[in-house]
Order: sequence, then structure tokens, then C-alpha cells
Amino acid sequence: MRIVNTSLVNARHASLRDARDPVVFFYNGLGDHLLALPAIRALAALFPKRLRIICIPLANATFFSDVAVRSFLDVEIRIIDGRRVFSADGLAKRIKACDLFISLAPWHSSSVEMLLQLTRPNYAIGFSQHFHEVLPNDSYRHSADVAFNAPRRIDCGLRIEDFSAPPRLSSENARRAIKLRRSLAGNRPLVIIHTDTIQEKMWPAEKWSAFLEIILNRYKTLVVFVVGSSHATADAICRKSRTFPLTGLPLSTSLALISIADWFIGVDSCMLHAADLFRIPAVGLFGPTNAEKWGFRFTKGHHVQGDLTMDSIGVDRVVLAFERLLSCSSSTLVCPQLDAGKPGRGLSTEASRFWPPTGADIMVDSSHFRT
Repeated sequence: MRIVNTSLVNARHASLRDARDPVVFFYNGLGDHLLALPAIRALAALFPKRLRIICIPLANATFFSDVAVRSFLDVEIRIIDGRRVFSADGLAKRIKACDLFISLAPWHSSSVEMLLQLTRPNYAIGFSQHFHEVLPNDSYRHSADVAFNAPRRIDCGLRIEDFSAPPRLSSENARRAIKLRRSLAGNRPLVIIHTDTIQEKMWPAEKWSAFLEIILNRYKTLVVFVVGSSHATADAICRKSRTFPLTGLPLSTSLALISIADWFIGVDSCMLHAADLFRIPAVGLFGPTNAEKWGFRFTKGHHVQGDLTMDSIGVDRVVLAFERLLSCSSSTLVCPQLDAGKPGRGLSTEASRFWPPTGADIMVDSSHFRT
């Protein structure tokens, strides 16, 4: 039996705060950037003006624009034969000194291993046995909490809620979203729907159509916006009045629309995680993925979990989940104020410091990510 001296472990973790050249590495799916956002904010707070973040181009401006760091190091990552590959040698030359390396990526590859060998940090934390300290990756613990294990290793007193504000929006995108809502929905209540992701996580278009048929007939003032990238799916389900296909918008504009919605309904994807951070009451549809790990963490939401497939989710279950959401939602009769300067719903005092929107609009190329 291995006996661990917890006082020595705690002392070691405390000493990590003195790192002069800490580096965080992160790359994964589009929505995973939002799930990792609280952890990245916490690490930046632990290492003020010292932390460097390795991420793909534009991720810093799209997801991490409010994170005060020493610098961002862009890296181009390719997927070859299922393996994530990048130039470890070129990246190591740009990093130069590194005394603490933290990987928030839930995967490991030969490129990451080579980067560790070249940078030779005094201490490395990550999800693989190749690191000095291995973070647990519990299959049934929420992914945001799994990532937040990293900063909590250094300061066990940190609370994820204090770093869980929404991603910062640009003023331009906030105004654009407000204009779209006012022009298309007026003062009527608004639900935003997101339908597209990888094929196995998508709910069939005919079921979306049946769902909209029911709720639009029952709620005569309700307006529906469909966001995402799939024009075909949006066009197929937006056949009734009060439904608007707004697919193909810049990601940042879609996020801004979600931030001023009354409700959100969507599949396991980036938009669902955005609704969660914006504290929008929501319904999430899950088939092959586990709602306990990938579902809502901060907002009031209902999960509809299928039997391993999305097709196993019946329309009646989604209608019931939405109506349960209406019954306990403060937005049932009153639209939210269209004020881009107001913080998201339910933010802690600490988290609200990451709001309001600011900066310039960024249009991200979603081909950089897997959903």
C-alpha cells in the first residue's frame, strides 16, 4: 500500500505558484474551449502576467479574450491517421524557458511528448502517465470540473463558479444580436435552437420539425431562431411562420444571440456549452454522449438522454422537457432586457468581473475544430 505524505504534497503544490515561466497547453473540440474556460481563467489568476497559453490560431480572441496572460502561442495542429500532430521543435524554440507545464488537453500524442522532452519543465501536470502529476479524468464527472482539477491542484480553495462567466463578446456582436432579435422577434419570447454537430450527435430533422409544430401551435407568441452551420437542416425545419434560419453567421454573432435568448434547445455541442455559461434556461439532447459529463453545469437545464442514439429520443420527451423548463423559468411571460451591458444571469460576484462585452469582432473558421 502506497502511503502519501499529504503535507509534502500540499507544500509542493503551493510552491508551484512561484513558477516564473508557466505554460498551459490546450487543443480540443470547439465546445471544449468553453468547458476549459474556467480552468484557464483560474490559472491566469494564479500566475498574473506570467502565464503563456498554447492554443490554435484565433482561439485566444474567440474564447479567451478576457484572460490576462503574458502571451498566447499559436500552434497549427493537424490530425493524421487519428493522431494530433504539430511541430514540437518549432514550438519549443518559441517557448524557450518553461518551469511548469500544464496540459488541459484530455489526449496525449508523440508531439506533446516531444515538446515535454525539448522544454524540460521542472514539473508537468496533465492527463497522461507521461506527466509528473496525472490528473483524474472521471468519465462521469462534468468535463468543466475535470479541467478545473488543474488549478485546484495548485490552490485547493479555488471555486469553479468564480471563473464561470460567459465568454466576453465584442460590442459589435452584442449590438448585431440585439438588432436581429428586435427586427425579427420584436418583444416576443425567443427560443434559440442548435441542431448540427457530428452526425451521431444530431437529432433527425423530421423530429425537430414535429417538435416545432407542437410548440408553435401551443405558444402563439413564441419565436424560434435556428443557429449553426447547416443551412439544409435549418431550412428543412423552418417551414412555419415565426421560425428563422440564422445559420452561417459568424460564431461570435451566434454566441451573442444565445446570450439574449429566453431559452435554448440544442444537441451536445459548442452552442449548448455557451448557453450554459450565459445561464440561459435550456434543454439538451444527448444520445451517444453522457449528459452528466457534457451537459449543463451552471444554468437551469433539462437533459434528455437517449439510449445511445439520438433517434431513440422521442418528440414527446423533448416537448415535456421544454414545458417543464417554461414552468420554472422567469422568462415565461417576460422577455429579458436587451441590454448588452448587463452581466449574465446567476453570475457570482467574482465571475461578473469578466463581463461586459468588449473588443473587436472575430470570425472563426470552424474547420480548425471538431465539434
